[in-house]
Amino acid sequence: MNDFAAVLALSLLSSCLAEAISYALVYRTPQFRELKAKVAQCELRLEEEKQVTAARGKNRQRRIESIEAQLSAARSKAGSLQMRSMLVVGAVQIGAIYVVNSWFSGRAVAMLPFEPLAMFRGLTHRGLADDSPANACSATFVFVLGGLAFKASIDRWLQLGLPKGNSLPAWVARPEEVFAGKR
Repeated sequence: MNDFAAVLALSLLSSCLAEAISYALVYRTPQFRELKAKVAQCELRLEEEKQVTAARGKNRQRRIESIEAQLSAARSKAGSLQMRSMLVVGAVQIGAIYVVNSWFSGRAVAMLPFEPLAMFRGLTHRGLADDSPANACSATFVFVLGGLAFKASIDRWLQLGLPKGNSLPAWVARPEEVFAGKR
């Protein structure tokens, strides 16, 4: 197995371990599950309330504000629960980066098809010799990028976290609906 594949495998393994720790400390607890259900319920109620066009008075606005306050409170409580696992996951990731650095120190594991900007070269060359090619990538850089991608994919696949809701602007979340009327 070449160095690049080994670094990606270690990145996947550490991401899976981090998600398992998060599941054990946060996602499987009844308190988090209740908060997740409350967030989903509040988002559904908020969407329904925003789509109702009959009532346009102050009462409707108060109901929307009340639902948004409940949603914000539930998300805040869930965020504080998730902070529990952040320290443990951070320690695991730092340990994994230390292992990757010790195993692959001084070796370029990949070559970029372009030369990175000078301000990013410090990230891509972390642990490499100064005389290495400008487009060389260190194991740390590949490990961190792989970990970010794997963690996001695992979160999406297992659907462990809170529902995302409408945190994106409408033109990003539903471009076909927004731009269809402008033609």
